[in-house]
Amino acid sequence: MVLGPQREAGKPAPKQAAAVLLAVSVSVVAVLPAFLVGALALQIRPDLGIGLAVIGMATGVMFGISGLSARPLGALVQRLGARRGMALSALLSTVALAGCGVAGSTTWLMGALFVAGLSNGAGHPAANMALSEVITEARLGLAFGIKQAAIPAATLISGLAVPAVTLLVGWRAAFGLAAVLSAGIAVWALFSGRDSRTRKAARTGVPRLGVPRRALLILALGGGLGLGAATSLGVFLVGSGVEAGLDPAMAGLLFSAASLFGILVRVGLGWLADRRPHVSLYLPVAVLLLGGTLGYLFISAEIVPSLVVGSFIAFATGWAWPGLFQLAVVKDNRLAAASATGYVQTGTSSGCALVPLMFGFVAEAASYSTAWAVVAGLSAAAAVTVFVGGRMARGSRQELPMPPGARDDASGAAGAETVLLCSPADHDRTGCDAPKAPRRGRGRRTDHHEKPSGG
Repeated sequence: MVLGPQREAGKPAPKQAAAVLLAVSVSVVAVLPAFLVGALALQIRPDLGIGLAVIGMATGVMFGISGLSARPLGALVQRLGARRGMALSALLSTVALAGCGVAGSTTWLMGALFVAGLSNGAGHPAANMALSEVITEARLGLAFGIKQAAIPAATLISGLAVPAVTLLVGWRAAFGLAAVLSAGIAVWALFSGRDSRTRKAARTGVPRLGVPRRALLILALGGGLGLGAATSLGVFLVGSGVEAGLDPAMAGLLFSAASLFGILVRVGLGWLADRRPHVSLYLPVAVLLLGGTLGYLFISAEIVPSLVVGSFIAFATGWAWPGLFQLAVVKDNRLAAASATGYVQTGTSSGCALVPLMFGFVAEAASYSTAWAVVAGLSAAAAVTVFVGGRMARGSRQELPMPPGARDDASGAAGAETVLLCSPADHDRTGCDAPKAPRRGRGRRTDHHEKPSGG
């Protein structure tokens, strides 16, 4: 008898749903400090005596630290397991939120967002690892679509709800409430069950594949350029709308409507990815980034009809690809999901920190139109880079040895040590620490069953 999708990975559907909900919750609280600082800036600035530049710098500190720490923290999560990794991320976010709530100076605020960067650096690799272990291949795309859609949804909800909360209890109490929420999620993650580590992939027949480190480096660069451009959309679209002639209320409404449209597209793309499980996802990501280029160019015209059309195009393409991107990296590195996505997140978080900062300088020195044109160029460069990185990844994928203690149902043999991120050829050319192929059991061999695809 053929089992349905909810039995394929040995986890009933309710447990898969709980795993997705936990991953979404951890991903949200990992970035919540930055969202709250931005949403409460009007209340924070007079209390601390700081300007908008400091608020932008503080957010940049968080994403910068997230980028620098993502790779080592991803490797740490790979050793700790998804459950402990998510608990660590939520605990760090709790400390950061509490620190923001009691901040009495710029230095204190910067320190709290430094900790928030560590939380974000650990949170996404841990959440990706959890989904990779628990969710079946038939539902993995939808799970990643929901996870990635939750972040802009949380941003939108926070932007609408926080002012009301702040008017009732003040901005410091709002951070305190958020810290309590984050602490609860940390406890939930810690007691959510046992880590399955990498054994799930081996047990369910998932290909034990890995890609060379040089391919991940190219993908990280492309992801950083693309997500940096998309982050500029979230930060500067409302201001651009006002500059083009919309009143602030209508500009905010446009932002909300385009965000909701983008959220639906993210989930829909994840669902479509599940319907085409053997199609390489790097090419669709590159196409979406090119669509974002078109959207940014429409916005750069600074004419209201063009800006409206460009906003919907940009949200539905230029900011809809991260779920597919992370899904592609995870599917190519199922036994090293946390390490691989942490490696790539170094690039994406760096882009989030640097590109909006550059946008602000260009907009101030020239105009919004010029800044959006530059962002369009970055998105086009991201499309080309992801396409090239995808070809490298798909063309050099290989089967990895079995992890320690894991058993392949087909052979019943215990395998050798798991090798992360690189191929034997990389050992000499890139200095990575890939061990030699084992003499017995399943060794490292090139996957000849799959021809390289076009990205």
